[in-house]
Amino acid sequence: MSRFSSSFFKAVKAHNRFLLLLFGVCLLAISLAFFALSIGRPYMGITLSANEQGWKVNELDIVGVASQAGIRVGDKPVEINGQPAQTFLAKYETAGIVWGPLIKELAVTNDQGQIKSVNIKDSLPSQQSLIELATTFIVCLFCWVTGFYVFLKKPKNKAATLFYLCGLFVPIVLGGNIADMRAIPIAPYIEAAATLFGPWLLAHFFLVLPEERTRLIDNKLVYLIYLPAIITLVLFLTIGYKDNQPIMWFRSLRLFEYGAGFLAAVIVAIINYYRSSSIKTRQQMKIVLFGCLIALIPILLFNLLPQAVWRQTIIPPGFSVLFIVFIPVSMGYSVVTQKLMDIDLIIRRSVIYGSITVVMAIILSASIVLAANLQESLSVPEDILVALLLGGIATALFGPAKKGIETIIDKLFYKDRYDYRKITQSLSISLNSINDFSNVSRLIVGTVVNTLNLGGGCLFTNRESGLYEVMAAQGIFADESKQKQLSSLIMKLDNLTVFPNSASKVAPDVSFLIPIVAGEKEIAILCLSQKLSRQGFSSDDVYLLQGVASVAAIALHRTMLIRDVSMRDTFVSIASHELRTPLTSIVGYADLIIHRDPPDDIRKQWLKRILDNGQRLTAMINDLLNVTRIQSGKLNIKLKAVNLSDIVSEILAMMGGGTDNHEFVADVSPSLPAMLIDRDKFGQVLGNLLSNAIKYSPNGGKITIGARYDDLNHRAVISVSDEGIGISPEDQSSLFTTFHRIQRKETMGIRGSGLGLYIAKEWTEAMGGEIWLQSELNKGSTFFVGIPVQNS
Repeated sequence: MSRFSSSFFKAVKAHNRFLLLLFGVCLLAISLAFFALSIGRPYMGITLSANEQGWKVNELDIVGVASQAGIRVGDKPVEINGQPAQTFLAKYETAGIVWGPLIKELAVTNDQGQIKSVNIKDSLPSQQSLIELATTFIVCLFCWVTGFYVFLKKPKNKAATLFYLCGLFVPIVLGGNIADMRAIPIAPYIEAAATLFGPWLLAHFFLVLPEERTRLIDNKLVYLIYLPAIITLVLFLTIGYKDNQPIMWFRSLRLFEYGAGFLAAVIVAIINYYRSSSIKTRQQMKIVLFGCLIALIPILLFNLLPQAVWRQTIIPPGFSVLFIVFIPVSMGYSVVTQKLMDIDLIIRRSVIYGSITVVMAIILSASIVLAANLQESLSVPEDILVALLLGGIATALFGPAKKGIETIIDKLFYKDRYDYRKITQSLSISLNSINDFSNVSRLIVGTVVNTLNLGGGCLFTNRESGLYEVMAAQGIFADESKQKQLSSLIMKLDNLTVFPNSASKVAPDVSFLIPIVAGEKEIAILCLSQKLSRQGFSSDDVYLLQGVASVAAIALHRTMLIRDVSMRDTFVSIASHELRTPLTSIVGYADLIIHRDPPDDIRKQWLKRILDNGQRLTAMINDLLNVTRIQSGKLNIKLKAVNLSDIVSEILAMMGGGTDNHEFVADVSPSLPAMLIDRDKFGQVLGNLLSNAIKYSPNGGKITIGARYDDLNHRAVISVSDEGIGISPEDQSSLFTTFHRIQRKETMGIRGSGLGLYIAKEWTEAMGGEIWLQSELNKGSTFFVGIPVQNS
């Protein structure tokens, strides 16, 4: 049933995405139709309004045919659409305004009594209007491309879907406005609907952009923000449009509603920046802000301000609209990318270096003004000398002087306490010279911890079995209890706790959990603590960590391959040697039995040796198969509640008959709860530990199996103790790895594959337990296995 419901919801979501894509294609077709119908179609570009002196031209679009015909603001209409002006305007007296699309023919008189007329049918679109049409289409093209790209790149992301809709509504607004000015039917209604919903779509986009807002992203109540747009649209379709043009009071209501929507979007964006704990969200807001500034500042400087001061623009309005493309590009980039650009660096350099250029330009301008004042009193040779001098000043100012000042300022202000690019490059060079996996891990952790002055760092590698293993740790994370907490935290990773988001919400001591990914496979996790200074992380810190993650992925993957090749060679060497020995014995004794026909007592001895070597061979093959299953991630664990006393009795009965030099003691608490284990695999774990206890106490002695209940951790702790040769600290660190053998005089005659403890560790951890040891040379060893009990 659950599988069916899961498939059903997946199908519903896929169906919804298809409908959204189909909806987008329809909006794209409408926008293209608006542009296609507008090509080659002139428009009047005029607005008439009434006051106490009567009707007059109130607004004039310089790219419209009325402006091209010489009509100016203040001219009085004489004839409209073949009717006397007073007759045509009578029904618009109440509204007091007439929009250009209603006017097809127009004749006006100016203050000098001159009559000027224009007819849409006899006019051709001006060059400026065609340029405006083309540049607007380019802006729409950017909106379409970025919108569809982001949606197809992240179809399951709510912010990507809303950006996609914004990217479709903007062309509807722009194309609908152009079509409306050219009196294309239906265009005013579609444009109005898109204009009403656009600002609220933008506000909704900023609401769900931060990934940490999981509750808000899926909350249906958030759709109430569209209620003002819906109400306004209903009013527009019913009472807001009269005599083929919007009613004035309703036009004011629409403008107020637009403003409220955009204000809501701005407020949410500001809250995102100042209230978010995620560095990624703050950087996303900076990128969007930077894109808006790039788009709006040129329009302000080259169009709006010059128009207000000098009544003319520096660049044509048709060209200035091109700057708007930076808005969808910046928004789309902030949604899709995983590694955000160094926007702080760009802003900082732009401001500083831009200021230097302005100062140099002021100095050069002052020199030119001074030279112009002196020019009248200078002769021709002196004029030439002054010109050469000015050229030299310009060359010096914008050459060596500018470069030298930039270098000084760069060192003082642009550089922080470190240059993350140089550190990343240096780390990459150092890692390339190291082939040992452990040393690579330690260098990665040490570089990050020391550079950022962190309290600690820890690198976990992802083993084939899906479990994580500590490869390097420093500072507070060198403590085993901290590593256990980190391990459990890593197993519950989600998008809200993975870098560049902060993990401090779920673990106060942890700042970042950084996945190290090679190809599409996560090979390691870098865990970092907070800074010792308790300062926040800057954008440069984030870019350093991004760079370290990239070079670490390459280095770890390379050393993993080297290690795997080495392990494979070791595997082949040990396997061939260990398998050859029992096989040789089996073949040899079988050959003797066949060709010599020994007496019965000798035959039985030889058959016994064949059996022993066969069992040894079987055990070794089973170990190799188990290692293969573990490393391929195909380990099958079936947990059941099992009484430990039963397993201990079975193991002791089986092991006791194989040795005469050892005394076995069972010390199992009778009140021990049942354990949640895989009975067969746990039996093999205990069997491996007992087998090692026998092998590594060749002089005999007591072997004790104990079991007690650990109240603090709610688990059973089983111990296997011997009185053997013990294990040195150097061997203890790598005891649970594959093919590790203790190399000492006392172990020369002890056979084994070096896989038993590795298998015991992997199976114990797969059952949710833990294995560790205590040992002292020549005094014995004790292995401990902690396993959850049934009621934990």
